[in-house]
Amino acid sequence: MLMRDSQEFLIREYRPTDKEGCVSVFETNLPKFFQPEELAEFKQFLEELPGPYLVIVDTEGVVVGCGGYALFDGSEVADLCWGMVRQELHGKGLGRRLTEARIEGALRDLSVSGIALHTSQHTRGFYEGMGFRMTYMERDGYGPGLHRCNMQLVVSAGEGGS
Repeated sequence: MLMRDSQEFLIREYRPTDKEGCVSVFETNLPKFFQPEELAEFKQFLEELPGPYLVIVDTEGVVVGCGGYALFDGSEVADLCWGMVRQELHGKGLGRRLTEARIEGALRDLSVSGIALHTSQHTRGFYEGMGFRMTYMERDGYGPGLHRCNMQLVVSAGEGGS
């Protein structure tokens, strides 16, 4: 999957050589969007990807965003996982384009009937603006002051697959 947007950022599939760049993106989002303790979990995730993972790179090939999705055995709901953009690039439309690319990729699977994710209260509004609705919130679910918000995008009949 290769996509360019008007600002000359490229969205492409993750390569193992992107790991350091993805970790750098993660680190720019500490401590507001992620807990420091989650870094080890994120690194392990990158070693054992459960599904497609995408990166956004700039014109110099620097990773400025990343995110993926997975469809676990027996589930018809694709989970968006570990989506993030360098903090200094928030508000530029990159997160929206990355989320759209992940949703489009997941919907190519004919068995997908919905898209889910969990995020914090800090990005809940972003996802609500993309049509997700909150299904559950756990106060301090990620750590003190960082609440876990489970969200779901219901896919209309005929939207899944292509």
